[in-house]
Amino acid sequence: MILWRLIKQDFRNLITTPVVIMACIFYPWILLLMFGFIFSSLYGGKGVSSYDYYGVTMILYIIITSVTITPNTFLEKKLRQGNIRIAYAPVSKNLIYSSKILSSYIFMIITTSLNIIVMNYFKIVNFGGSNFIYVLLLFWVFLLFTVTFGCAVCVILKTEELTNMILSNIVSIFALLSGMFFPVDNLGKVVSNLSSLSPLKWILNLTFAVIYDNNFQNYNAILFTLILLSMICLAVTHFSYKPEDYI
Repeated sequence: MILWRLIKQDFRNLITTPVVIMACIFYPWILLLMFGFIFSSLYGGKGVSSYDYYGVTMILYIIITSVTITPNTFLEKKLRQGNIRIAYAPVSKNLIYSSKILSSYIFMIITTSLNIIVMNYFKIVNFGGSNFIYVLLLFWVFLLFTVTFGCAVCVILKTEELTNMILSNIVSIFALLSGMFFPVDNLGKVVSNLSSLSPLKWILNLTFAVIYDNNFQNYNAILFTLILLSMICLAVTHFSYKPEDYI
């Protein structure tokens, strides 16, 4: 099957890229240990440790940074020669962009889930106990959106530097506004109001509500919204992608 062969090729490119492996497998642990240790004195009440908090937030941070994974499969200079051969091959454009999205998604699901499972199994981070699977599902659906969103931006802009710059800035702004690294409520009313409008903050609040309060309010609505946005991003990719633009 052509699609499967293309997926294997793109997946192999990802797992042989040291920067990608470092960012997706080792970086979450570095962030968890660093922030968990630095802010350990600020947590501990109601059974929530700094490692519990930053374990969840740093996994979400890695998920939103995955917006740059799919664009790299299109635009990375070392992959350009392979992309040129595929563009000239008698292969449907739908198969080309689909393979890059699916390989990125599969790669991120494997690496993210592995980190979550290890953290949860060894009780380093609380991911919800009996609600673990619901937290994992929420992360998977959110990951689907970030991967497809990155792809949509990539096929519109078509340049690696501009795409990575815009996506990195978007990630940084949403991460800071959501309070991932430090509480933002003390920075003033304006910042606090902006934080409450951040979709990432909604997902963060929902995750903690499921883990600690067994509260699934808005769970289905957020899942549906993320899936809908992913479908929109796929539609943008379908109508904007032209293999010749990457030759």
